[in-house]
Amino acid sequence: MQRLLVPIALVSFAAVASAQLSVVLPNGMATAEGSSANAFPWGRGGAGILMQCVYDSSHFTAQGITYPIVIQGLRWRPNTNVALVATTFPTPCEIRLSTSPIDWSGVTTTFANHRGLDETLCFQGPVTFPAQPAQVGPTPFGINVPLTTPFVYDPNNGDLNIECNLPIQTGYVGGAPQLDVHATVGQANASRVYWTTGFTNPGYPGTVGTGISTNHAVVVQVDYVPAAGLYPAFTASPTSGPLNTSVTFTNSTFTSDPGGVLAYQWDFENDGTWDSSATNPTHTYATEGIYSVKLQATDALNGTQTFTRTNYITIDAVDASFTATVVTGTTVLFQDTSTGSPTSWSWDFENDGIVDATGPTAVFTYPAPGAYNCKLTASDAISTDTAITNLGLGIIPVPNFGSTFSSTVATRGFWFQAPTRFSIVSANVPNEFVPAETIQNVGIYRLTAAPPVYSATATGGLELAALTQPAGVPIPCAVSFDAGEWVGVLGACGTTTMRNSYGTPTGSYASSVLGVPTTLTRFGTQFNINTTGANHPYWQEPTGAISRVILGVSACTSVPYGTGTPSGLGPVAPTLRNGTLPFIGTNATMIVNNQDVAAIGVMAVGTGRANLPVPGIGTILLGTLDATFVMPTLPLAIGDNAFTFAIPNNPALNGAGPLNWQNANINLPNGEFALSNALEWYLGL
Repeated sequence: MQRLLVPIALVSFAAVASAQLSVVLPNGMATAEGSSANAFPWGRGGAGILMQCVYDSSHFTAQGITYPIVIQGLRWRPNTNVALVATTFPTPCEIRLSTSPIDWSGVTTTFANHRGLDETLCFQGPVTFPAQPAQVGPTPFGINVPLTTPFVYDPNNGDLNIECNLPIQTGYVGGAPQLDVHATVGQANASRVYWTTGFTNPGYPGTVGTGISTNHAVVVQVDYVPAAGLYPAFTASPTSGPLNTSVTFTNSTFTSDPGGVLAYQWDFENDGTWDSSATNPTHTYATEGIYSVKLQATDALNGTQTFTRTNYITIDAVDASFTATVVTGTTVLFQDTSTGSPTSWSWDFENDGIVDATGPTAVFTYPAPGAYNCKLTASDAISTDTAITNLGLGIIPVPNFGSTFSSTVATRGFWFQAPTRFSIVSANVPNEFVPAETIQNVGIYRLTAAPPVYSATATGGLELAALTQPAGVPIPCAVSFDAGEWVGVLGACGTTTMRNSYGTPTGSYASSVLGVPTTLTRFGTQFNINTTGANHPYWQEPTGAISRVILGVSACTSVPYGTGTPSGLGPVAPTLRNGTLPFIGTNATMIVNNQDVAAIGVMAVGTGRANLPVPGIGTILLGTLDATFVMPTLPLAIGDNAFTFAIPNNPALNGAGPLNWQNANINLPNGEFALSNALEWYLGL
């Protein structure tokens, strides 16, 4: 149901039962088994999950609950014929409830979209539940979490968001039960969003989930009493920030007194001094610290009640972050970029529990190219925070092998947005299938935007198709991308059957390019690229496992930009592409594709980009014109023509750039010009 912009009804109950009542969501599941099953949230073991499940308010109103209630506990049950093992989550878990600002059918992967202004931390602490034998469903609700802070919910105001934050556990004991889920369209009327892939502590608040499912209702029992009494409640925004942050408090107190609340008192530091009597005050925090906030409310019928949010506002806390810059080879410069003025730093460059360096900057040489998890722990007097980056040295990290997906009509891979300028210098599809294939196939794409979600498709941008290549041998490449461009990669071993190397776990994967974080997401086409070529419609599946392709990368780049200008004689404009990259001490090669008869080629070089239309010549793409070189083939051949430029063998030139190149073709009989697109070089080792 859509959120209704009406106030909480001041319902007068003739009699309020003191005994606790219960209702099962979704409607109809109290005595029936759900149509599906899933491990989330209580069957993940100690692996960690942040999950929201938004239930349509009609699950309450259809069962006669058309008034405000006070939710006091939640219970979940295992799927049919699934036993519960005696379980302990020793690391404190959290349950938050709120009235979702959007309808269950409009849930997205952004967690914050579904948190209402009345969001309440209802439970925080360890969770245990006893063993329960397997039996035919519907089974008993064996997972019981009484709420330490009740939540006032009015189904007239919107859908219910139940949010569970189960951090990665230390000392977890238990099993991994499948829970009862109802997923029948028209009956489930609920959606979930979850974060599991790359999950880190603390999970809350998260940002974007790694998966979303509509018409997915985890069967839950809600223990409640009809709302009668005075329940102070509030939220704040923001709940963290630098010194002198102004925080606005939004009051969501409920009272069953028809006369309403008579007075409010606020203690913003919970130091025993009342600071404001406004209904929705604003307070500025000028001193570093973590603050609890107390609200006191008074009405004529229920007297005075208080509500305290413990450690709710954090001012000038450390938020750990860092950059990793490859200096040369496997030597990396790490620089702290944490906010909150940290005073101590602890670097664990291989995330092996060994502190390798302290201080805000550090240099570390890794033993070999590969993927490494680097961790920084930054602290000050009030807070400690940790950041982990999946760092690839010479490669883009991909998840571990999980399974082989075999298909005669589909090829998978991944896409990402380039977080920095880089070049792909090799590609290799892992060959885990048994018996091993002898052939591998790779397609690399320069996408115009993020690919559409399946079953919508897009086309175009194929940069490299390396098909029917020997398996197990990296395929040489020279494809460069600028920061912000979208990259698509497909890869599989085999010929008539594509053997796609699926990673685990499923969903998007937190990776990096040259030390700069990015996210890999499944990319695919419904074609066998070996038998039909690589130029086909493609799409993305955000919740699917990516197919692993190991990409070798370098900071040495030759980035294409701009478009060519034809001569007017009919042939298309020449195109300029990279042959070999501008590595120091080597000969870099550029390839001009020419379609104009009797033309000579002039290669121009300068610095910086431009976009200057010149009548009779075309669009000049160089910021300056520093030198020109005549192409060695006179006249240019129809098709590809190579131009080679020697790069001095001077390590001090590492990272030098930009050098900008553009080709001009001059038609000798009539003097007409045709200009190519441009390439921008940054030199590398």
